[in-house]
Amino acid sequence: MNAPAANSSKDWRNLPNLITISRFCIAMLLFAMLTLEIHGWGIGDQHLALNIATVAFILCVVTDAVDGYLARKWKMVTTFGRLADSFVDKIVICGTLIYLLILTPELIKPWFVVIIVTREFLVSGLRSYLESQGRKMEASLGGKLKMILQSVLIPAVMLVAANKEAGLGVIYELLEGLTGFLFWGTLVTTLWSAFDYMAFAFRDEGTSVDQKDKVA
Repeated sequence: MNAPAANSSKDWRNLPNLITISRFCIAMLLFAMLTLEIHGWGIGDQHLALNIATVAFILCVVTDAVDGYLARKWKMVTTFGRLADSFVDKIVICGTLIYLLILTPELIKPWFVVIIVTREFLVSGLRSYLESQGRKMEASLGGKLKMILQSVLIPAVMLVAANKEAGLGVIYELLEGLTGFLFWGTLVTTLWSAFDYMAFAFRDEGTSVDQKDKVA
């Protein structure tokens, strides 16, 4: 879920930004379903609550791709959209993983969530620092792969938890096996992208210092 580059446009009330805002509302539905599952409010059927949450998460991913595509295509990228897109992305991913710590402790481990959240804070901090220095940090290959794997891992985990007793047979076994592959793939790409961004930031910083010394 990578935000498009900022534009000088001052009008934030465009379609891509409205889609981003709607994604935040969908995220609230997602969290409501996960809360119902944990506390048993309103919906007593675990499968229904988690399956609705899965659909809501997938809608968040799809609308994220749509708003980014439209913003770039129609040249409607704004500072508000860029910040809001990144904020909603982190809320959706990190928030859902925190819920899954309670709902699926056998699939999502605390240390895994700590690594994911730490990486998000680290990269956000590096990006903010570099941009304050007038430098731009583009999304890396590792970051893109990480986002794709996260976006598949989370709904896969929810589907496994929701359909444990649904009698899906081989399909369920394949889905359960897929979650293991996605788990480790997400971990590797998360660490890879974190080190990649750090290397870029430090390399860029070193170059900047050298240039200042030469000018002085």
